Amino acid sequence: MRRRDFLASSLLLSGSLKAIDFLEKKPIAWNESHLNDSALALYGKELFSTLQKSQKIEIEAPNYMISKSWEIPIIVKTDIPAKSVALFVTGNQQSLLAVFTIHPNSIVNYGLNIRVEMSGTLFAVVEGLDGRLYYQRHYLDVSKMSCMVGS
Repeated sequence: MRRRDFLASSLLLSGSLKAIDFLEKKPIAWNESHLNDSALALYGKELFSTLQKSQKIEIEAPNYMISKSWEIPIIVKTDIPAKSVALFVTGNQQSLLAVFTIHPNSIVNYGLNIRVEMSGTLFAVVEGLDGRLYYQRHYLDVSKMSCMVGS
C-alpha cells in the first residue's frame, strides 16, 4: 500500500482529528510577557500548582551562543503520557511559543525552529494524563552583534 493511501485510510478510520484551539480558548496566555502569568492563564491555578521538574523530558537545543535568533532549531521529547505540550521562553515579549494537543497514543518527539528576541530560558511543559504538569528547561544564549543582519 502506498504511504499516502495508508495515511488517508488511517484518517478515515480514526474519525476526525480533535485539537483544542488554545488561541481561541485561552487568548490571555498568548499575550502575557511573564512565564508564570502565561502558564497560569493557560493551565489555571490548580493544575499549575502540580508543576514539577522531570528528567523524562528532553530538550535538544544549541548549547553555544546563537547568532540566528530568528531560526533556533529545537527538539522536545518525552515518554510521559501527555494531553498537551507547551513551549515557553523568557526572552520574548510573549512568553508562550506553542501548544500541541497530544493524542494518548502519540509519541512526543517534535522538532521545530523557534524565534527568540534575546537570551532566555526555554521551558517545555508537559500536561500528563495523570493530571499533573512536568517541565524541563534549557538556556538559550542569543548574541546581538551590531554587524549581523537578521530578518
